[in-house]
Order: sequence, then C-alpha cells, then structure tokens
Amino acid sequence: MQQPLVAVSTDVRQFDNYTWHAAPQQYIEAAIAGAGVFPLLVPSFGDRLDFDELLSSVDGVMVTGSKSNVHPSLYGGDPSEANGPYDPARDSTTLPLIRKAIERGVPLLAICRGIQELNVALGGTLGTEIQEREGSLDHRAPVSENQDERFGIHQTISIKPGTCLAGVFGAGDIKVNSLHRQAIDRLG
Repeated sequence: MQQPLVAVSTDVRQFDNYTWHAAPQQYIEAAIAGAGVFPLLVPSFGDRLDFDELLSSVDGVMVTGSKSNVHPSLYGGDPSEANGPYDPARDSTTLPLIRKAIERGVPLLAICRGIQELNVALGGTLGTEIQEREGSLDHRAPVSENQDERFGIHQTISIKPGTCLAGVFGAGDIKVNSLHRQAIDRLG
C-alpha cells in the first residue's frame, strides 16, 4: 500500500535574516507516527499556488495550529495589535485551500488555528482573547520552556453519544489539550 500524501499548512516566520515557511514539529510528527502519512509542507504563497493541482496530488489536507491568529479583517473583527500576531501569507493560503478541499471532497483535518481558519473560510466569525470572557476557561498554553508542559493534556471534554466523534472515541468524558486565544463565535 502506498503511503498517503497529506498537504500541511505552513506559517511564515522571520529568522536569521531569512523568511521561512514552516510547520510545528508536533503536528508533522503526529502525521508520520500517529497517522502513517507523508506530510507535504505547503508554502504560504496564496493565489500563486495551484490548489487544484495540489489537491489532485494529495490524499488529504492538515491545517495546523500556530501562535498566530487569523486576521480579523477576514471576518469583520478588530485588527488590533492585542489580537495578534497575524500571518497574512498563511491566511491567503489556508482559507482558499480549505474551501477548495471541501469543494473537491478531499479529507481535511483542522487543528487549533486550523479550526478557526475553517470557520472563517466558511463565512463564520471568531471571538478573540476568549480567556478574558466571563465564565470562559483560559485556553492559553502554560508559560514554560518545556513543550510537554505547554502542550499537556489538562481539559475535559464530553463526547455526546451518536456523534461522529463518539464513533471514533466512544461517548463520555476524555481529557484533551486546548491552546488558543481565539475561538469560534458565529459558526460558518
């Protein structure tokens, strides 16, 4: 059996006087070790990329998490510095890629920022700085140099019987990690 090829979103970062297109290792490692797929990093060049050609060549798309947030101008929000950092090159790539993947029926896994991108791509909005909302949990990563601590499993979610997720994990409570400052506001 041929190893499935999965397109993976990238962030744009400045480092050592270069512009880099990269994805966090934990997502790439999970793709390889957990799912057994070959991750193909997709540079964030927006409409300079032929998404139809890309999607004809891959078995799926994974839109990863990131430290950056979806730019509020894409969903009618407040583009203040407090809601950053932003990655407009990533936004210009992931949003059309998500729409094309859905249109073509290509399997899509959206994680963390990826879920927020998915909602915006489908016309939804995001709430920012959710840790400041009355009654909301603080979903930000604990301050630590240790990645295992930062990404540790520490929140409980309830999976309802009869849902798609219950078909994978079973119904009931499970522990997850959840690291973000934005969340879905109006569902797309």
